[in-house]
Amino acid sequence: MGTAVRHALLEQARNRLALTLVVFFVPLWLTLAYRVLPSDPVQFFLRAAGRPVNLDANTVTQLSGGLHAIALIVGFMMFLAASRSAEFDHRLVLAGYPRMCLLLARSGVLLLTAALTAGYATAWVCVFYRPERLDVMAAAFMVGALTYGGVGTLLAALLRSELAGMFVVIMVSFIDLGLQNPVANPAADSPLLKFMPAYGAMQAAVSAVDVTLVPWRHLLLGLCWSAGLTVAGLAAFTARTSRHTLRQTLLRLRAPRPSVRLMTLRLLHPLRARMYRRAGIRDATVISGYETCRRLLHRSGPVQAATTKLLPAHIRPVWWAVYGYGRYVDDLSDTRHASRRERSEHVSRFSELLEADLRRGHSEDPLRAAIVHAMWTWDLPSAGLGAANTVYRQDAAGESAIATWDDWFAYWRTLTFPFGVRPLMNLLTAPGLAFSPHDAQALRVWTDALNLLDTLRDLREDAVEGFAKLPAAVLDEYGVSTEELARGRASGRYPDMVRAMTARTRQWLDRAAAAGSQHPPMAAALRTVVDLQRLELNRIDRDPHALLNGPSRAHPVRFHLTLARGRRRVARAWRRHARTAVQTPAVIPLPRSAEGDATARGTRALLPPVPHPSGVRPPVLPPERMPQHVAVIMDGNGRWATQRGGPRTAGHEAGQLALRDVVYGALEIGLPCLSLYTLSTENWTRPATEVEALLRSFQDGLDLEAEEIWQRDVRLCWSGVPDGMPPEMVRSVRRTEHATRNRTGLTLNMCVNYGGRTEIARAARALARQVAAGTLDPDAITPRHLASHLHQPGLPEVDLLIRTGGEMRTSNFLPWQSTYAELVFLDTLWPDVDRTHLWQAIDTYSRRDRRFGAARSSPDAPDQDGSAG
Repeated sequence: MGTAVRHALLEQARNRLALTLVVFFVPLWLTLAYRVLPSDPVQFFLRAAGRPVNLDANTVTQLSGGLHAIALIVGFMMFLAASRSAEFDHRLVLAGYPRMCLLLARSGVLLLTAALTAGYATAWVCVFYRPERLDVMAAAFMVGALTYGGVGTLLAALLRSELAGMFVVIMVSFIDLGLQNPVANPAADSPLLKFMPAYGAMQAAVSAVDVTLVPWRHLLLGLCWSAGLTVAGLAAFTARTSRHTLRQTLLRLRAPRPSVRLMTLRLLHPLRARMYRRAGIRDATVISGYETCRRLLHRSGPVQAATTKLLPAHIRPVWWAVYGYGRYVDDLSDTRHASRRERSEHVSRFSELLEADLRRGHSEDPLRAAIVHAMWTWDLPSAGLGAANTVYRQDAAGESAIATWDDWFAYWRTLTFPFGVRPLMNLLTAPGLAFSPHDAQALRVWTDALNLLDTLRDLREDAVEGFAKLPAAVLDEYGVSTEELARGRASGRYPDMVRAMTARTRQWLDRAAAAGSQHPPMAAALRTVVDLQRLELNRIDRDPHALLNGPSRAHPVRFHLTLARGRRRVARAWRRHARTAVQTPAVIPLPRSAEGDATARGTRALLPPVPHPSGVRPPVLPPERMPQHVAVIMDGNGRWATQRGGPRTAGHEAGQLALRDVVYGALEIGLPCLSLYTLSTENWTRPATEVEALLRSFQDGLDLEAEEIWQRDVRLCWSGVPDGMPPEMVRSVRRTEHATRNRTGLTLNMCVNYGGRTEIARAARALARQVAAGTLDPDAITPRHLASHLHQPGLPEVDLLIRTGGEMRTSNFLPWQSTYAELVFLDTLWPDVDRTHLWQAIDTYSRRDRRFGAARSSPDAPDQDGSAG
């Protein structure tokens, strides 16, 4: 009970506008009415006294205006408090909190608010004159406050907009009290007015001026109005917190009448409806979920909302889903006044439901349906969701702690973009537009700046929860206490701490502003977002103490002007790209035709492989025992360099020598095809320096003149996607592929920017397009159809898969082609591997009995493959 009362009182205390009106507007109105309006007597029939009375006009106007002010203020206070606490009440009821305690708390706070407001107004009336019955006047004011408090409680259950609620309260009270003022309405004694909510309170207040009798009947009439309206409001609150309603609002296990919502969206927001159609989103439940995510994003802050407006329209929904997911789970973990265990249970429940929906590929809940749709449609990885949900559960349980900057980076980078920065960058990649490794690192720095700015913006709110999301070392350095922050007080060198954090944020923004050199539209968008963030930082620097009263927003006029200029710059950049893209060839230009290629004509003599320094020769194997395709996962470069005290990039340089020797070994033993896992789609998340080293070594290895591999009988094939790769590197790969296409020795398949699941999904999309075009019967699809759409459909399936470095997993490498591959795992780190390791693995392969699910080829053959073969 105490928790519910404290929360209700806190909601009332947060309404600073209403408190200001109580303190200043009531005495201002009474003073103006007494000083400005004439004191001429007004005669009218007072039904509470049963006779005509003569009262001064300013006195009657004081009473009518004072009662009007009380009704308006208390009604709006109750409406706003009930509206803002609705979600909290839902969660309390879901957690098993007694609904009766919430009802009693709300009723008690209404009584307390009405009593305090009525007593304050009565005290100000006594400043100007002494009524005959002071107790009757206070009771009349309190009855009027209770009546409109009930009106506010009822409206909170019927309306969702704060502006609409305030408008309704103003209009109803204006009509009610305006018609009952005999100064403004000569027919104020009309019998129809007794059906007005404030009729009894007005009659009792006027009778208290010069009538000694207590108007019990009119006071009871006012109490009946207040009780009826309050009961109706509490009944509506009870209905809203029922289990059935909770399933629809909090857990959202059903989507009530999605078609109506979709029709409303099309009528009220035709541009957004058109955007959904262009993105291929037509399911009403999914659209409802995206709209929920959009509203959650707008609650996150003005910069996050502005960022969406700078993106192409067709990918805005995925941005909404990414932020909506984080905001919703964060709200579940930070639900105020719920126990730690209940918060953790809510987060766990939502995570379990989302994981189940992701496995099915759809959801009946709108919010989760939008997240699932975004992850399936835009192929976002779900690996980071588990780590993010773990952090949210720790937050809910109060187990999170940030001691140092390393902890801060680990905390926020787990929560920010759990789907990954690289997949989101790939969505913005277009022909002629790409991102470099520098851009990926710059975007990560920008997210750090965004997170630090959010930390400052929510500093007090987080401190109230007992977890100020700044490193404890920073708080200790400046002597700032979390307890004092929670009380809205500045301790220690608080201004110095805030300005130090804004200076750090500016440094990160300066580093991020240089991103997008090869992607002008996104460079313009990022610069605009950085400018908007700097406006917020300027506001914080001018008044650091404003953060103790709530989030500090940038100057609205400057903010929107900056956003408008940025949107124009982004639109111009996209238009310029559209004009130049037409002139750019759709395919990458290749060298001269094969007739003019000396390599194709065979005029250039190809060298034999360099012998092994020890003179060792490969084993001689029967042709039927020789694998046709060997795939190698080259693992251990970084560990090799770390063990020797060098940077990880040194390991990749040493790995190039190992690669060259293994290629020579494949040529010597007569291996037809060799696939090497050079760079996976997941490797982009590594440090930028390491990714640059990998790309640089691969780029150097493509030089036809300098790289000695291409002076041998080696044909290059590339498996991977060009998204995110430097355009010059893509051109180099295609050029080398073309120059070596007629060679008949070793086929070297370099898997760069490759992901097995991405490859299969790409093939499935190609088949889906054929089915949609009517050229392929879905019932006729066989594995051969899908295999024909892989990166290199002409290569044989993998017979032998080797992984170095001691790890025992395939890491998303050629999953379709390696279905029946023999596996060999080596403890040797890749830079220490040479051709002899390849030969030993092939020799091991030659002694294995491969049955492909059939019976054992001979009774004496060892059963190494299990029953499945």
